[in-house]
Amino acid sequence: MMTTNSEISEGLLNIDVLNRLDFHAASFVKAPITLRYVSSKTSAIGPALCHGIIDLLDHVTKRFHEYKEDDTTSFGNENHLYHSCQYTLNVKEDNIQFAELTNNDDKINIEISSLAPTMFYQLREDIGISNEKFRQSFSEYNLKDFTNTGRSGSLMYKTYDQLFILKTLLDYEARLLLQILSGYHLRFRQYLTLLNRYVGLYSLRIQTSSSNIIIYVAITINAFTPSLKINEIFDLKGSTIRRKITGYLSTEKFYKLKDMNFTELYPDGIRIPTNIYQKLKIIITNDAKALKKLNIMDYSLLLGIRHLDMSESQMLERQKVQGITALLRATNSFTPNQIENSTPITSSSIFELDTTSLPNSYLKPLEILKEKINMNLYYNDDSIAYATLPIPGIINGTNKRVYIYLALIDILQTYDTLRILDHTFRKLTDSDRHLEHSLIPPNEYEQRFHQFLFKDVFIDANDDFPWDITDVSKCVADIKDEIMDNNKIKQDKTYN
Repeated sequence: MMTTNSEISEGLLNIDVLNRLDFHAASFVKAPITLRYVSSKTSAIGPALCHGIIDLLDHVTKRFHEYKEDDTTSFGNENHLYHSCQYTLNVKEDNIQFAELTNNDDKINIEISSLAPTMFYQLREDIGISNEKFRQSFSEYNLKDFTNTGRSGSLMYKTYDQLFILKTLLDYEARLLLQILSGYHLRFRQYLTLLNRYVGLYSLRIQTSSSNIIIYVAITINAFTPSLKINEIFDLKGSTIRRKITGYLSTEKFYKLKDMNFTELYPDGIRIPTNIYQKLKIIITNDAKALKKLNIMDYSLLLGIRHLDMSESQMLERQKVQGITALLRATNSFTPNQIENSTPITSSSIFELDTTSLPNSYLKPLEILKEKINMNLYYNDDSIAYATLPIPGIINGTNKRVYIYLALIDILQTYDTLRILDHTFRKLTDSDRHLEHSLIPPNEYEQRFHQFLFKDVFIDANDDFPWDITDVSKCVADIKDEIMDNNKIKQDKTYN
């Protein structure tokens, strides 16, 4: 049984100014040990964290409503503020398997702190997330495991309603987020931005008789909830080295795709309406410049694609296969009684839930871009599209329709000494391709990122965007052929 030990306390953090010459060696050394500990104890730590989030949220909500000034905060140091509460996990009573790391202690003490709570409170309000809704997402007191496909090895979890993602941070990443939080918050108020929405930051200090472990957990909005029925997810950096999921792509792998996978599956890119293309270009350019000024690189555009005209089998057939893989596919094609799935994919096989009962994401692309389209034309009777405002796109070469969702993620990686050394080594050992690696200086990273997105990924449709349809089940290519046939008939009648 978990018990609360004390009243919530308040204090100020000592946030060191980040030094660009810092290796952050301690963070990288401690991380594997800490993550192993947390990963093996999620079933116990997860509920404790949820309890802490709710208790601390109730505290800051009450604090705002009372309008009572205290001795803790003063103007300008709100990002240093923390609220803490302590919990005790009774290991034997709850049958928690902590023996190998707790020296057979009967109890584990966990101190949970909400970092910069008042700033995140206001940030959520500005984004449109009421604290009541935020509280509700943690009310089930459990978290869902979520695979992280990045190199960081960070642990990732989702709330039960899948509206929010929780990700462990290294301590220097947490410090960086706190340092830039005021400007980050101001950016959402003054500019249009695709930067991922951080809506909370917490620390957990886990104390036993033999160890004292501290972990940091950031909470972000989940841009790709199951209700969006997204079929593919790409993590795009503009890099070409180690940026491909190898092997034959299964439906599960469609959620872990990278740059080279995109160029293979969409060799001619995806056309989007001109007004959206221009606005998207401006916003991403400004976001990338802002990150460059902070000496940040290695960020990604997370791109989600929902297909309207392509079946699962058609999606699988796009990839180029050779050798034994091609032989196996040919063999499977002759299997008797094989049933072809010819309907467009409407939900991900990775989710085992009724997506119609789940809430939609708080991130709506066209709402972020402040752009309008003919919703009756592009969304037709699609209730999900009306609710989530995706960007309409047409695949070059096939003219098949897609909906696009996106967010700029992983914005806490600085170009520090360790990365400088890594890049120097690449220049010496791979001089011809050193700028194709993920870790390159912020200036070069910004240029490459921008060029890849607006040359290879997004294409300005200009006047070539054939979406004049009313039947959402019909392929754009078929509609275009019908239009051409009708025009030809009209011309023939005119000549006759």
